Amino acid sequence: MGWLFGRRARGAEDANETLRRYNEAEANRLSALTGGSEAAPRASATISAATGIGEFVVEDVFTITGRGIVATGTVRAGVLRVGDDVDVVRQGAPHATTSVAGIEMFRRTVSEVTTGDMAGLVLTGKVDIERGDVIRPLPSG
Repeated sequence: MGWLFGRRARGAEDANETLRRYNEAEANRLSALTGGSEAAPRASATISAATGIGEFVVEDVFTITGRGIVATGTVRAGVLRVGDDVDVVRQGAPHATTSVAGIEMFRRTVSEVTTGDMAGLVLTGKVDIERGDVIRPLPSG
């Protein structure tokens, strides 16, 4: 009868144990696929937040009709603001240049994001961008 009278059916396994074994097997599978390294390259967080220079690591990219290309991810260092001209850095080398047309965090529009914030950056123009790229503001001057 299973759980009906507060007893387990014979041979029934605890759901937590099943989930633990699945997570362990999945971690081993992913580790084998990536050769032990992380799936997405991590950006260095050497830029100080006090300088105002930001670093945004891209997790996902998609297109919204009428808005443009949206890159979602996490700010690793500094500050990014609407209107900033930015470089898209791929594997340590500048790949493309664009600007930030808008920033959204959890269905609300904001004018800037700081270290640790997860956000979506609306970028202008057609930019080739993919997971693992780093978005950095161009130096003002």
